[in-house]
Amino acid sequence: MRRKTAILYPLFAAAIAAPVLVAQTGDTYVSANWENVERVSNTTPTTQILAHSFTLRDNPMHDPEFAALKDLHTNDTRLQLWFSVTRQAVAELKAPTATETFWDFTYIDPLVEDYYNNTSGRHHINMGTIPRWMFNVPNKEIPNDPSASFYAYTDDTNGNNLKDPSGRQFADYQVRLYEWLTKGGFTDELGKYHKSGHHYKIDYWGVLNEPDFENHITVEQYTKIWDAVATAIHKVDPKVHFFSAEVSGAEIPWAKYFLDPKNHAPDAPPIEYFCIHNYTNGNNDPSTWHDAYFVHPDMDVSNGASANAFGSRVRDVMKIRDQLSPKTTIMLDELGIFDIVVPTEESCRADEPYHNYNPLYWNANGANWADTFITAENLGIPLISMSQMDGYPTQCPSISMMDGETHRPNAHYWALWLISHNFGPGDKLVSTSSSTEDVVAQASITPAGKKLLLISTQDHPVVVNLAGAFSSGNLSAAVVDQQSGEQAPRTDTVTGGQITLAPFAVAVVSPQK
Repeated sequence: MRRKTAILYPLFAAAIAAPVLVAQTGDTYVSANWENVERVSNTTPTTQILAHSFTLRDNPMHDPEFAALKDLHTNDTRLQLWFSVTRQAVAELKAPTATETFWDFTYIDPLVEDYYNNTSGRHHINMGTIPRWMFNVPNKEIPNDPSASFYAYTDDTNGNNLKDPSGRQFADYQVRLYEWLTKGGFTDELGKYHKSGHHYKIDYWGVLNEPDFENHITVEQYTKIWDAVATAIHKVDPKVHFFSAEVSGAEIPWAKYFLDPKNHAPDAPPIEYFCIHNYTNGNNDPSTWHDAYFVHPDMDVSNGASANAFGSRVRDVMKIRDQLSPKTTIMLDELGIFDIVVPTEESCRADEPYHNYNPLYWNANGANWADTFITAENLGIPLISMSQMDGYPTQCPSISMMDGETHRPNAHYWALWLISHNFGPGDKLVSTSSSTEDVVAQASITPAGKKLLLISTQDHPVVVNLAGAFSSGNLSAAVVDQQSGEQAPRTDTVTGGQITLAPFAVAVVSPQK
């Protein structure tokens, strides 16, 4: 039986005392020229939800998580069935024989149903795990527990041991998944029809996820697989759009090869979207977060970097795109930061409980993403996705937007909530400047009026002088900071033309109605 959990976060404040704010630096002056519209935003802020322990209906986090997802009101929300939680990601765990197939959607169907019931607008699905039996590798015993982490599923797979390097075998598998979800069912390898009754509308289909990491696949191999999958699914649904690459850190060499038309089959669909992931590694020391997450555009970015450095990388990819495939759109569909509590642990497989992380870290996580949102808006990127709704020990705990111990959204989540409820495509971005690196700012004219997004990049309070942005009138601010904690953004009245931002706060300032 499905257990019900009370959804408390809109009603009760988190038990965090309001800090005494004492600024440690001089004022930061933020200016905005509301008459100088530099561009019209086309950027959709959104998120992704993974198949995880939390998404199982008998998990006490299930109801709060999907309630929080619904409350975001995001478009283009991505559903990712990730290989490490294998029984929720792979629909055919055994190779078909001459007499039997092994299709099983027991743990996939409920998640897809919950995803559609709690999101609206356009939908993006990635079921990109290649079944292990499609590689020439020994079988492995997969845990029976559908919530169990099993990274070993791909630890010895790579493009060199694929049974069918052309990608056609995997394409046949992908077509059956697509037909199961959108066409009411499919015919299996032995000619037997499997009825699902599903007729979901899929707007975007992702072809593999971080293939260089998950299966150690080269861009040359990936290009063949992408061509095979996109061509096969297009025959089923000519209207679906395909996300490609989904790489993190390797996007520049991958763009140089994948975006070159001469490397694709003549009958392959056009490359509409080239997608980039980015994760920044940090530690549990707040004094290092300003440098790690917000500055140094010239730093080594091979393993992730600050928003500024990541912006430089994205610009390089856009230049390659302009030269090779000018009609391709660049998307940022998975972005986050990692906090390494134990230096010997790998970030994603870390086994640390939520309370081992500095509470301020969740604010820094949200502030980093908000900073990158401004970068994406000014680059004309149509989509930027926060990673991720669910994370827990052994499954990327430090990028979670939910706290599995309190069952509430954390400050990481509320930063996206604040932006998704205030900004979006159609906003007019006006000329904006900040006098210091302590604060990142962007002023916008939205359908609701003038709004100023402010982000603190410091681990101490910062005084922001707003006289250059709002010359007169009463102002209010919606704020995500230590005081708001695990509850919705609080509202402050801005007096004297200045606001003091708590460490790594995200705020939206606007004239009072």
